[in-house]
Amino acid sequence: MKNTLLPYIACLLLPIAAQSQDQNYVRTTAYKIETWDTIASPTAAQAAVQITYLDGLGRPMQQRAHRQSGTGTDLVTHFAYDAFGRMAKEYLPYPTQSASLAYDSTAEAGVLAYYVNPPAPSAATEATANPYSEKLFENSHLNRVLKQAAPGNPWALGSGHEVKMAYDTNTEADEVKMYTANATWNTTSKIYDVSLVSGNHAPGQLYKNVTKNENWTSGLDNTTEEFTDKEGRIVLKRTYESGVRHDTYYVYDQFGNLSYVFPPLADNPPTQLDDLCYQYKYDHRNRLAEKKLPGREWQLMVYDRLDRIVATGPTSSPFTGTLKGWVITKYDPLGRVAYTGWYQNTDAHTRQYIQNTFNSWPNQWETRTASQTVDNISVGYTNNAFPTSGMKVLSVSWYDDYAFPGAPTAFPDVEGQTVFYNSTKRPKGMPTGSWTRALQVEPSLTAGELAYTLYDTKGRPISTKLTNYLGGHTITDRKLDFTGKTEYTVTKHQRTNSDTEFTVREDFTYNTQDRLLSHTHKINSLPAELLALNSYDKLGRLSSKKTGGNNLTGSSFYQKVDYSYNIRGWLKAINSIDNFATDDAGTDLFAFALRYDNTEGIYDFSHRPLYNGNISETRWMSRSDGKERSYTYTYDALNRLNKAAYFKDRNYTKSYDESMNYDKNGNITHLERFGELDYESVSILIDDLEYTYLPGGNQLLKIKDNTLHPSGFRDGIDREAEYKHDTYGNMITDDNKGIVAIYNHMNLPIQISFVTGAKITYLYDASGKKLKKTVWDGSDDTPTDYLSGFQYIHETLDFFPTAEGYVKYIRPLRGRPARFNYAYNLTDHLGNIRMSYGMDNDKGGLVILEENHYYPFGMKHEKYNSDKYEYVEISKEDGGYLIGIEPLGPQQRRSYQYKYNGKEWQDEMGLSMYDYGARNYDPAIGRWMNIDPLAEKMTRHSPYNYAFNNPLRFVDPDGMQGQDVIFKGKEAAKAFAQLQSSTNMELTMDSKGKVHTNGTPENYSDKQLLAAINSESVTVEVTAHSNLQSTWDESATIITDSFNGSSTSEGKTTSFMEIQVDGAERWDKAVKGPGTVAKHAVIEGFLGALQARAQKLDFVGPATITDMANKNSVYRFAHDNAPSQNGILTIQQSDGRKGRAYHKDENGKQTNIQTWPQKM
Repeated sequence: MKNTLLPYIACLLLPIAAQSQDQNYVRTTAYKIETWDTIASPTAAQAAVQITYLDGLGRPMQQRAHRQSGTGTDLVTHFAYDAFGRMAKEYLPYPTQSASLAYDSTAEAGVLAYYVNPPAPSAATEATANPYSEKLFENSHLNRVLKQAAPGNPWALGSGHEVKMAYDTNTEADEVKMYTANATWNTTSKIYDVSLVSGNHAPGQLYKNVTKNENWTSGLDNTTEEFTDKEGRIVLKRTYESGVRHDTYYVYDQFGNLSYVFPPLADNPPTQLDDLCYQYKYDHRNRLAEKKLPGREWQLMVYDRLDRIVATGPTSSPFTGTLKGWVITKYDPLGRVAYTGWYQNTDAHTRQYIQNTFNSWPNQWETRTASQTVDNISVGYTNNAFPTSGMKVLSVSWYDDYAFPGAPTAFPDVEGQTVFYNSTKRPKGMPTGSWTRALQVEPSLTAGELAYTLYDTKGRPISTKLTNYLGGHTITDRKLDFTGKTEYTVTKHQRTNSDTEFTVREDFTYNTQDRLLSHTHKINSLPAELLALNSYDKLGRLSSKKTGGNNLTGSSFYQKVDYSYNIRGWLKAINSIDNFATDDAGTDLFAFALRYDNTEGIYDFSHRPLYNGNISETRWMSRSDGKERSYTYTYDALNRLNKAAYFKDRNYTKSYDESMNYDKNGNITHLERFGELDYESVSILIDDLEYTYLPGGNQLLKIKDNTLHPSGFRDGIDREAEYKHDTYGNMITDDNKGIVAIYNHMNLPIQISFVTGAKITYLYDASGKKLKKTVWDGSDDTPTDYLSGFQYIHETLDFFPTAEGYVKYIRPLRGRPARFNYAYNLTDHLGNIRMSYGMDNDKGGLVILEENHYYPFGMKHEKYNSDKYEYVEISKEDGGYLIGIEPLGPQQRRSYQYKYNGKEWQDEMGLSMYDYGARNYDPAIGRWMNIDPLAEKMTRHSPYNYAFNNPLRFVDPDGMQGQDVIFKGKEAAKAFAQLQSSTNMELTMDSKGKVHTNGTPENYSDKQLLAAINSESVTVEVTAHSNLQSTWDESATIITDSFNGSSTSEGKTTSFMEIQVDGAERWDKAVKGPGTVAKHAVIEGFLGALQARAQKLDFVGPATITDMANKNSVYRFAHDNAPSQNGILTIQQSDGRKGRAYHKDENGKQTNIQTWPQKM
C-alpha cells in the first residue's frame, strides 16, 4: 500500500487501549533519557507525553500536553464541533489544577472558568468570556466562512471586530481589466517573447472574494478584494485607501505562466513596464529564463540538462564591482552544490550562447578527487562541467567525509562524545566542510575561510571550526543531552594563529518542560556570569528574566525583567510603567508598554483602538529621569503608519512627532519630523521633506527640506538629480551626503567615497558576511575586523556579543591583566536596544552606559537622556590603574554601535546608515539604498520601502526575509488557491511559487502556517498535480496528499510534499472545510522538517507503513501535530486492478475522493 494512503487510516492502526477506558486516544511519548524499556509512567524529566482523545469519527475531542504547563500541570485543549461536524470554535489551551492523562469531560467548562477569572498573577493573562476563535458559516452546503472572530472579548462574534468575508462574482462596477500575455517563440534567443493585450473582464467571469479586516467599520477602507479566474489563478488584488483603489494585477500567458505583475502605482502598464512592473520570460521547458524587477536590468538564468540553475547574471564583479559576469554553480552527482564561481562576461557570452554550451556540454556534474586545483584553489572536485577555465572560485562545499583540503585528520572525542567518523563509518549525506573566498580587491588573492563540522553517533553537529582568512580560528564544541538540547558550549577564538586564544564556556539548564531555565557565561578562568534566569507563567510563556552578576542561583542579580501579554498572546508590557517606582523594589532601569485595542486609562482622546495587530500606542520610562514618554500612532487603511504623536508625562508636546504620506506603492512622498527639544510647550520642526522620484518609478531622485534645519535629514545640496542608481537598482550617488558607492555581485557596497576625500571600504566573504570595514578620514585609517562576532579595532579586541548584551574588553597594560566587562542590553518588542548598562566595580552600582529612544522609522531622539559612558582605564593617585566607567564627551562615540533593530549604526564620515547585512538603511528618509532581494514576494510594495511602512509592527532581520513555502508543478496555482481558502490571512505567490503573507493569524493552524512561511531554516516544497500516480513513485496512487520526506544541507532543511489537487478538492468539499488538505500538507511538511532537524536526520524518506505505526517517527509527529483533515478515508480494492477511496459522513453519505484502474 502506498504511503499516500496512510495519513487517513492512521487511527485504525493504533492500539485500542485508552488511558480513560471508555475513550479512543493517541498517546505520544518522546523520551528525554536513554532507556531500553518502556517506562509505564514517566516523569516530566524522563519523557514528554501528549495524549489526544478522539470521537467515533476519529476527530480530536481533547488534547492534553502532560505536565507541560509552566507549573508542571497539564495543558488541555478542548475541541468542539457544530451539528454539521464543523469546528466552529477553536479553544485556547488552559492549565489544569493537577497532572493527569485521564479524559476530562468538563474541559469546556474548565477552559471557560480559567479565562473568566485567571488565577494570580492576573497581569500575565487577560480575563475573557471568549477564550476561543469562532467562525460563522454561511447557510449553504459550501460551508464558507462569513465571519472569523479571534479570542478575547473585543474580537468576539458580534463585537463588530471580526474578520468578515463575502463571496461574489465580478460586476461591471468593479471595472476589472483583462490583461493577457501572448507568448511568441523567439528562434534566436530560444525563449518566449511576451506581448501585452488589454481589455476588460465581462461581468460574472471572475470569482470575487471580499475580506474586511478587524478595523473595518464601513465603506471600502480596510477591505481587500481578490478576483480569481476559473483556473483558480489570482487576477487582481484590490485594496483601498480613503476609498481609492490600489490594484495589483497578475497576468498569465497561454501556458499559465505568470508573465507580468502590475503594482498599484502602475496606472498605465504598457508604458511603465521597465520602471514599475515585474516581467518574466520562459523557455521551451517552461523554465524561467529571464526576469526584470522594477528599476533594474534583466536577470538571466541558464539551466543544465537536469533543469538546475547553473548560471545567473549579469552581475557585478565580486572584487571590484566594475566588470560584469555570471555566477556559476557546479553540482556533485547527487545534485548538491559542489562549488561556485564568477565567470567574466564577454560580448559573445549571451544567455543563449551559455545555454547552448550547457545543452551540448558532455559533463553535468563534478566528482570528488584527491587533488584538483581550480583558480589556484584546491577544490577537491574535478573540473569537467562548463566552464573549465576563466572562472574565479567563490565557494566550495564538501559532504559525506573529511577527505578534503584542510580537513581534520584526527577525531578525538568532543566533550566526551564520540565523533561519528572512522574507517567504517562516514557521515553520509551530511555537509562536512566548506571554503568561502574573502573577496579582496585583487582577484589573484585566494585567502578564504575554511570551516568543518563534526557529528556525534546520532548525526548531530557537536563541533565546528572556522579558520578565518587571517589564519586565526573560532572553534565551538557542544555537549548535547539525549534529546539534542545543548548542555554547554565551549568556544575558542583567536584573531590570527599567533594571537592569544580566548575561551568562552556557556552553560544551559532547562526545566522539566524543556524551556530554557538558566544561561551562564564564563571567560577563560574568570568567575561565571549569570546572563539569564527565566521564569514562565502557567501557559508556558516567558514571564520574567533575571540578568547579571556572579550569583548563578539568581538570589542576587542586576535586573529583573517582567513580561505580560494580552489574550491573543501579543506582548503588552516589559516591566511596569504604572508601578515603576515600586516594582522590584524600585530597581528597574527601564519599562515599556504597548496598546492595541485597549483604551483604559487613555489620555490622548484622539487615540483610536486597533484590532488587527497594529500598535496604537507605546509608552516608556527610564531610571535616568523617571519621565513617562509615549507615542500614539495612526495608520491609513493599508496599515501604513501616518503619524506618531509624542507625549511627555501624558501631555501632548509634539517634540518628537513624525508623520508621513505615501504614493500607491508605499514610497514616502512627504515626511515631517520634530525634534531637538523635549519641552512641554515648545517644539521645533527639524524636517519637512518633499520626495521626488524618477518619473513612473520607485527610485529616489531628489529630497527637499523646507526647514533647512541642520538636524535630522541634512539637505546638503539643491540639484535636480541628487540621487542616482546603477542598473541593479543600487543607489550609487547621494549628493546630500556627498557620497559615491560601488557594489559587488551581491549588491553590497565595497567602497563608499566622500567628496571630502574620505572613504569607507568593506571586505566580505563570498556568502556576503562582512569581514572588515576600514574608515579613511583623509589622513588616517581605522580598521574594524568582524570575526565570528568578535569585533576588533586596530587589530585589538574591542568587544564580542552575548545573548543579553556584550563583553567589553580592556587590553592588558603596564602589568595590569586584561579585563572583560559585561554590559547588558534592554530591548523593546522589536529588538531595538533602548538601554545598555553595566556594573561599575570601582564605585559600586549599575551605570546606564547609553540610552536610545527612536522615531518610528529609526532615527534617534536627541536632547534628552543622552549621556554616554564607557568602560575605561582610570589612573589612581598612588600611580596604579583600575577599570571603571566614565562619561564620554558630546562628540565622542562609543565603540559599541548596535542600536535600532539591534543593527550596526554606521555614522562614520556622516554616512548615517544601518547595516542590516543584505542591505543598508537610512532612517532619516525611511528607505533602503538597494532593491529588496526578495522584492517578488511583496509586489504591492516599493522594493525600497522599509517594513511595509509599518515599523512598529514589522522588522526586517537582514534586509531580506526568511525561508519559503514553495508551490511547484502544473497545478501550483490551484493548490495555492486551495491554501488561500483555508485562511483569512492574505497570501501571495510569486513567479517562483513562493508564498508570502503579512497577515495576522487568527487561530493555531494559522500560526503554524505563518511559521512555515516565515521560517529561516525550513523550506516546504509542495508539488501539485492532477495525476493519480505519485511523482515520487509512479507505481503508487496518490489520493489527496503525500509526505515525501526531507533533506538537510548547509543548515537548511527542505521538506517535500505532494498534493493531488482534484482529490484534495473533493476531500475539502466532503469534510466541508475549504483548503483542509493544502493547509494540512504545508504544515505537515513544515513540522516534519522541524522534527527531522530535532532528530538530526539529514535525510528522511517518504512515509511508510512502519513510519505510520511508529509514534516517534518524523512522519507521525508531523501528521499528528498538523491540522486535522476532519475525517476518515476508506479504501476499497476489488480485483487488484480497480479501487476507490471515499469519505463517509456522520449520516452515512459517501463521497468519492479517487477511483483508479491500475494496481496500487
